[in-house]
Amino acid sequence: MRNRFYSDHRILSHLFFAALLFLATPAWAKDWHGLHNLTDVQLSEKISGFQKGLDQNPSDYEALKALGIAYHIKARKSAKEYAPRAVEFLSRAYEINKKDSEIMCYLGSAFTMMAKTTWNPIRKMSYVNKGAGLMDKAVKREPDNVSVRMTRASNSRSLPSFLDRGDIALEDFEYLAGLIEKNPEFLTSIKTKVYSNLAELYIKAGDQAKAEKFRKLSENL
Repeated sequence: MRNRFYSDHRILSHLFFAALLFLATPAWAKDWHGLHNLTDVQLSEKISGFQKGLDQNPSDYEALKALGIAYHIKARKSAKEYAPRAVEFLSRAYEINKKDSEIMCYLGSAFTMMAKTTWNPIRKMSYVNKGAGLMDKAVKREPDNVSVRMTRASNSRSLPSFLDRGDIALEDFEYLAGLIEKNPEFLTSIKTKVYSNLAELYIKAGDQAKAEKFRKLSENL
């Protein structure tokens, strides 16, 4: 009986400490998914908070991931200023966990943005090729990951047409549209972006029927 008591006590103790660890999960581990919806000022405030957490623990994976994604978002408007920071933090997170397909895809996207930081055409293509390779690998690894698909789709859509990533953007947005049909309530937040991008891409492709279909879907949400 005494041995059973101590055994049960140890089990309860482990459960208790596990619960404490769960409750102590830092805020950035939970809220980085919503960074895309923040204003620039709000995003800057988040970055300050993430940085404070990282200063306390330089190897904090979730803080590195959150900072990398936050700077990736900022790099869309100012690549020269923020793309190097996005690459820095995402690379550090990637070194810790190379199985995270989201990190791989965001890092790939950040590398393509680095092409805007140099005038050298060879370096530009090197950045784009490296980034595209990482994004494609991430999608191949987790094709149903909405964050991965959306990141590659948006990035491919923004690249110059001579890089021939337009078809990949179309493929990703079509795939996301299919996921929306299967999970309409769960994926409400991305409907407008997916449908509006498909409408524009099909206009460029010369398919007026599909362009009109997705234009109506984007306007009737």
